[in-house]
Amino acid sequence: MPSLRLAPYWRAAGWLLLGIAVYLSLGPTSAVDQSWIFPIPYNDKLGHFLAYCALMVWFAGAHRREHDLLVAQYLFLLGLLMELAQGSLAHRSADFGDMLANTAGIATGLLLARLGFGRWCHWVERRLGLQHA
Repeated sequence: MPSLRLAPYWRAAGWLLLGIAVYLSLGPTSAVDQSWIFPIPYNDKLGHFLAYCALMVWFAGAHRREHDLLVAQYLFLLGLLMELAQGSLAHRSADFGDMLANTAGIATGLLLARLGFGRWCHWVERRLGLQHA
């Protein structure tokens, strides 16, 4: 598979997404008001699942396939650190259920990546004419 021409940009956007996830995990609880995103009532566990699934698929697309398991391990570590940090904050609390939802999201994202969705960056770059099929 050809290398990504926009790899630095894909990765930079991924770091931005990680920054947003950290802010939503550790910031004021009002920052987590998802009513502007979801037209249905927000479910915290679903939010954790979708966030970590999306991060897994994003980074799988921006890195080589052989790095997928390493990405999954780093995301698991991030989720664990966020829960531990939340436990030390006055306005947050640690929740083992959130960690389970994070892990399920990572596992689902890894499965999706292995089924082909992890090559989404290549697909986009081919559509933009930056790669040959």
